[in-house]
Amino acid sequence: MKHAVLLTLVICFTGAQTLAPSLLRADVMKCKIDGFSEKIFITTSPDTNQSDGQYARIGISPGAGNRALAFADRMGAHVFIELNTDGTPIGLFTVQKDLHVINARQSIDPSGSVLAPSQSAGACSRCVGLRACLH
Repeated sequence: MKHAVLLTLVICFTGAQTLAPSLLRADVMKCKIDGFSEKIFITTSPDTNQSDGQYARIGISPGAGNRALAFADRMGAHVFIELNTDGTPIGLFTVQKDLHVINARQSIDPSGSVLAPSQSAGACSRCVGLRACLH
C-alpha cells in the first residue's frame, strides 16, 4: 500500500512538471521588437530582481521593469500582459513557440477611451539566466 501511494505521488509530481514547466523555473527572453530602440527583456518569476516574486517583468534590463501577468496558451504560445504602476494593462506580448513575438500597446485616458493603439512584431531568444542575457 505504501508503495502504491508513493508511486501515485511521483506520477502526480511528474505530471505537474510536464504541465507547468514555467512554474518550476524562470525564463528570460531577450527580444528585438520593431519600433523599440532597445532590446526588451521578458523575465518570468521567480528569477526577477523584485521581492514580490509573483509577477513576470518586462523592461530594458533582465529581471527588472514593469510587472506582467503571464499565461501559457494550450497551443504553446506564452502571453504577457504588461501592467503600469497602478496595475492598468498597457501592453500585450504574445511569444509564439518559434519565439516570434507580437506586441500590442495602447494608452487609456481617464475617461476610458483607448488612445494611440499600435502593434509591432519581432523575435526573441532564450537566455540561460539573468546574467546570460547581458552578453
